Amino acid sequence: MPSPAQNAAPECASTHPLELIPYFRRFRQSVGRDLAYTFIWNTLIALVFALVSIVLDPKASFGTELRATFVFAQCIGFMIHACLLVGDRTFARGIKNAGMAMRTAYYAVVPIVAIFPGYLLGFKILDMKNGATWLFTPSSIASILAMSLLLTGLMLLVFIPRERAARAAATIAREQARVAAAEKDAANARYQLLEAQVEPHFLYNTLAHVVSLVDGEPAVAKRMIERLIALLRATASAASTTGTLGSQVELLRAYLEILALRMGPRLDWRIDVPADLAALRVPPMLLQPLVENAIKHGLEPKIDGGTLAVTARRDGSRLLLEVADTGGGIRATRRGVGSGLGLANLRARLAALYRDGASVTIVDNAPHGTRVTIALPQDTSAAAGNAGATLAAATSA
Repeated sequence: MPSPAQNAAPECASTHPLELIPYFRRFRQSVGRDLAYTFIWNTLIALVFALVSIVLDPKASFGTELRATFVFAQCIGFMIHACLLVGDRTFARGIKNAGMAMRTAYYAVVPIVAIFPGYLLGFKILDMKNGATWLFTPSSIASILAMSLLLTGLMLLVFIPRERAARAAATIAREQARVAAAEKDAANARYQLLEAQVEPHFLYNTLAHVVSLVDGEPAVAKRMIERLIALLRATASAASTTGTLGSQVELLRAYLEILALRMGPRLDWRIDVPADLAALRVPPMLLQPLVENAIKHGLEPKIDGGTLAVTARRDGSRLLLEVADTGGGIRATRRGVGSGLGLANLRARLAALYRDGASVTIVDNAPHGTRVTIALPQDTSAAAGNAGATLAAATSA
């Protein structure tokens, strides 16, 4: 008769014996799947014991032996399944935290205990009057225990390495996720620190321009100093707070006001960001490099300058950030974005934060110039939320 110890070890590894066959690993674990797997497994056990019975007694009827072993295998197998299910749910925390020896003992003892009611149920179905008398004889009990422990040991030799491999894989996956999150936070922190820095050449040129205006146009010089102070204040704020769209806009506004004083009527600019979007958290250094590039490569080389527009709007589930200029066109823009921060770096950073949820596009701006559009998921807080905490830790170290 079949010994159901085969069901003991799989639960130890949170799996099923049928998963030893690769085909059965394709289906996700569920109550229905486990019941079906248990029925199939019990049937295979019944078939094996029926064949063994025929080998030991060639005169025996295969159909008769298969019927008996099938009934016993199903009764005992499902009884073990039920006992393990109840035990695992009742003692889930204790089993999970127990050592390997304790868990092995648990998954060996529970099936052995379940064997006896399984046999009794089989005797009842098959109407074996003397079955209970045979079951509780010392020799029957000893043979059942020996066979159960033997099969349990064999199953543990298979499933313990699988459990250890699964735990190792889970640990590696958690470590990879932690490293990826740390790298993403570190990248955000680096870019936010970069955003908080005023380019030395820009600062030198602005101060030199102020000096040249002090005597002839003191009011303009004063205005430029005020705008430079606003820019420095905005960069200091960017270094100490979580990046929002509003903080990036304030930084751009101070930057463009200084450039407007330097370039005069050659620069016409506007920023159109609705108030309800200003509080959205976005990754740092999104707009600043695009604006700098538009000025440096698009508008400054032109004798008559041009217009720069920075806009933000919702488009369904996305947030669209646009920097458009009337400068030298898309070729000049690509040349500029290709250096420094770089279009490739910007796209790679957005891909790391949002995977396929974000995009950067560059198109011609009619009638001339360039339009760069960054599309982000509207809920940007998930990707940008950790940058401020990481930055604060870095700056306080």
